[in-house]
Amino acid sequence: MRKNETATTTVEAQARDLARANKKAEPAIQKIYWFPNKKEIRLVELEDNTVPALSGYVEPFYLGPSPQDDLDFPLAIAVIRTDEYRKLKLPRGWGSWSDAVELKVRP
Repeated sequence: MRKNETATTTVEAQARDLARANKKAEPAIQKIYWFPNKKEIRLVELEDNTVPALSGYVEPFYLGPSPQDDLDFPLAIAVIRTDEYRKLKLPRGWGSWSDAVELKVRP
């Protein structure tokens, strides 16, 4: 972490970098939301080219940190359909949909 930088801003910077890379790799992503957390990157991507969430929950994939890939924090990422936005239940500890920050990124 750089001087004058808090853990949250570092997580946010890495979240934005990941969002940008994901949007570039998958142009069908319509929106990306970040759920602020000081210890983990939490992203939900909206894309209609995915299967519906039959469980009623956002079900993220979890990956550990990968410093060699400039990923210093664990990552939780989920892809949901646009019509599921704000309807699915979030994982425990993620807060509510109103806590989500839309990351407006360009590939």
